[in-house]
This record gives sequence, structure tokens and C-alpha cells, in this order.
Amino acid sequence: MNKLKRAFQMLAGNIPQRDICEQLRMGRGVLDKYKKAAIASGATFSELGRMSDEEIGSFLMSTKKVIPQSERRQILESLIPDYVSDLAHNHFLTILDLHNRYLLENPDGYGYTQFKQIIRDYQYKHNLSYHNTYVPGYEIQIDFAGDHLYLTDRNTGELTAVTVLVCCLPYSGIGYAKAMYNATMEFFLGGISDAFTYIGGTTRTAKSDNMKQWVKKYDRYEPTFNDAVVEWASYYGTSLETCRVRTPRDKGPVEGMVMKVYHAIYSKLRDEVFFDLDSLNSRIIELLDEFNSKPSRTTGRSRFDIFQAEEKALLGELPETPYRYRYRKEVKLTGNYHVEVTKHKYSVPYQYVGRNIVVMWDIDTVEMYCDNKRIALHKRIMNAGYTTVDAHMPANHLEYRRGHGYNAAFYLDEAKKIGPNTLITIGRILEHDKHVMHNYRSCMGVLALRKQYGQERLENACHRLSECGAPTYTMVKNVLLRNLDMISENKNESAIPYNDDVRGAESFVRLLEMQMS
Repeated sequence: MNKLKRAFQMLAGNIPQRDICEQLRMGRGVLDKYKKAAIASGATFSELGRMSDEEIGSFLMSTKKVIPQSERRQILESLIPDYVSDLAHNHFLTILDLHNRYLLENPDGYGYTQFKQIIRDYQYKHNLSYHNTYVPGYEIQIDFAGDHLYLTDRNTGELTAVTVLVCCLPYSGIGYAKAMYNATMEFFLGGISDAFTYIGGTTRTAKSDNMKQWVKKYDRYEPTFNDAVVEWASYYGTSLETCRVRTPRDKGPVEGMVMKVYHAIYSKLRDEVFFDLDSLNSRIIELLDEFNSKPSRTTGRSRFDIFQAEEKALLGELPETPYRYRYRKEVKLTGNYHVEVTKHKYSVPYQYVGRNIVVMWDIDTVEMYCDNKRIALHKRIMNAGYTTVDAHMPANHLEYRRGHGYNAAFYLDEAKKIGPNTLITIGRILEHDKHVMHNYRSCMGVLALRKQYGQERLENACHRLSECGAPTYTMVKNVLLRNLDMISENKNESAIPYNDDVRGAESFVRLLEMQMS
């Protein structure tokens, strides 16, 4: 700018152009170009020589020839806003996909390199942001992914959507993700706690937007945080921060991390099937470790490398156990000695039926207390059903359940322990009826007779029925009930069983005497 202003000043002083070019080291053609432009503008050389840098810049812009946009550039310019919007809202869409779509409609359009550059130039021009400087180990940022992952029911194939929590340390860029059944407080706080466990320490602050799990009442200067979040922060020695309303870039790194999670994790899980949350989260951790360990193309260092070298030592110490948000309720134990927690029923020792039980649960466990003594502990199950511990059941219920869980091999093995005749009887019962469960109940009944009559009498009763091709539980029971197993089978002795309805010789004598009188 100074050289050009000096040239105009020398032209105003009628100094020869050759001398001007020599002194200013300017080409004759360049000086002639600006001289003609000055004359065409109507301004004098003196006026141009006194212009400011901004005015000289405007003058130079006026000397440039305006090249009209080509037709293909005009077409692309009209499409760019929609393309950029699609990229922002479709996390699996890439610029290469857009370019392929563009070429289908415009076969003579720009190549991929130029197309990508034009897209990026538009994004940079319309996507201004403030550059934040982050301190290592100071902050963790928290957000939810907008898209869901899915669990598949093993029996029906039905899909169940699960929520994904995303956390990020802004300084090193190390990320964390976890799938959860929902975004309620127990899973939300449990997920952040697991993020601290993953990085091996705590940060001085935790930052999220104004989600209801985080902020009870928003105020730009003194927000009121949720009581449970305050308790969580106290447990880890962490302070709480929130973003301004409708300014997601206050937590820009985690917003970017959500997009990276889509590309690094979601895209690879698209064709994989998971039947339970534990297996899904195990796979997420594998992909997460791979992502955090991937070296940068510019620096050659991975997120893990930066974290280990510059950030990990500055983290706070973890408590011995992760924080878990716990629910509590008090119930009176009913006769089925089970307590329901979110549609699943857990057993309690039957001895406590009729007493008040305190139930406490989190995302991992369900505990029952009576008089401040823990009487039951279960792993938390999220689907409907029953969890029953054998030790919690009364003897008759346990026996009943065991009976329903046994098979033919069990009954044959138990019969063999009693004797060969019992084994034959049980074997024939199992072969007799086409309804297997009926057979099992009959076998259970036969074996149960040993408790009342003993193994020896049961074996004898079965021996007495050894000629019967289709024995039943009722037949064995009647033999024992009438003590037929104790009657000798000697052919010289009467084999007629005792019966109240059978009349002997004395009855006939009395009948005869009555007729004669």
C-alpha cells in the first residue's frame, strides 16, 4: 500500500515513470496499469497519494476484473446450504456420499477435491466459534447422543432402544461412552461415575447443559443444581458448571465427541446384534479404546498419549467404590416372600413374611434390610420376571420347584438307590403315559413314600407289583397303606387280603342261629 501511494505521489510530481520504477523497484507494466486505473477513476494522483490504506485497498479492488461465476458453480452454490444442513443432521452421511449424489444430478460437475473444498469453505464462513483454552485435568464435559443404540430380544427379535451417554476431557480429547437403559438419575449419575473410573481419576469441575437431570432452576449467575447431582459432586470432590441457555458451544468438545462417537462406534455397531446391555457396553469400550489410541495424522500422538503424559497426573483421586444413586422404599413382606423393583421381583427369606422390609437399589444391586440388618442381596435385573434364591424358600416350596426341574434320569437314579424293584417300577411308570409331566409327578409321589414308610417297605411294595405291567403311584400307595408289603407270599398261606367287608365263618354261624330262633 505504501509503495503504491508513493508511486501516485511521484506521478503527481511529474517524475518520469522510469525513475519511479527504479526507485520503487516496480515493473513498468504494473505502474502503467495503476496509472490508467487512476485516470479512469477520475481522481488525481495527488488525491490518490493522500488516501488511507483502506481507501487504497478499495481502489485496488475496483481495478480487478470481475469474472462471472460459471453455470456449474452457480448450481453448486444453490445446493450447498442443503448439503451442509444434511451433514449436520445425518451423522452417518459423509462429503463423499454428497459428492456421489451431486454427480448423479450433475455429471459435468466438480470433482471430489474441489467439491469438498467448496463445502468446507462454506462451513468455515458460516460456522464461527470462540476458541476456548482448556487446562489439563480441570474439566469433564457431559452430553447425551441424540441417536439410540438397540438391544435385541433373543426370543422375539424385538428391538429395545437404549440411551448413550458421552463424556469428554477437553484438553486431551479423550472420550467415553456408555449405553444405558434410560436417562433417569440412577443411570445418568452411574454413567458419569463410570467415566471417572475409565479415566482413573476425577476432574475439578463437571460441565453439562441445562438438562433436567443437571439443573433444577436455571440462572446465568447462580443456577440451582439438582440435589442428587450436588450429592454426586460432593462424593467426588467436583464442582458443577452449566452452559448458557441455547449455547451448546459452551461445551463444544463434547458436542464434537458425540459426532466422533457416531463415526467411530455407531457405524461399526450398525450390523452387530446384542442381546444384553453388558455385552453392548463391552463392545463399546473396545471401540472406544481403539478410538482414543488412534494417532493423529498431524502430530502422531493419540488422545491416550496426551492424556497419559500431560493430564492423568493432575486428576483427583477416585473413591474406593463408584458413586451409585440409590432408591429406597419400605414394604411389608407378603406371603409370596418377593419384593418388586421396577417390574422385577426379588426373593426375601420367607421367615420375614409379615415384617417391614427396607428395600434399597441402584443400577447394579438390590438390597433388603430388616431391623438395619441386610437379609438379601441381588444383582439388579431390568426386565420383568422373578429372581429367587433357594435359601429363601420354605422346604415344601423348594421341593415342589425341584420336582418341576427334574428329568427321567434323576428319578431313575433315585430309584436305583432304593432297590432294583423300585427301579423297575419307576421305569415302567416313565414308559407308561405319553404325558411326560404326569409321569414325573407319579415318580415323585412314589419316591416321596419312602419318607413315611421307609426305603425297605417301599422296595417290598414295588416287589409285590413286579408282575404288574403298568404300575401307578396309587397302586404302590395302596399296597403300603394296607400293609400288603408285609404279608408273606408263601403259597401255603392265604393270599386274601384283610378287608372289613369280608365275613368269616363266625358270621355265618351267627346268621344261622338267628334264622333257627
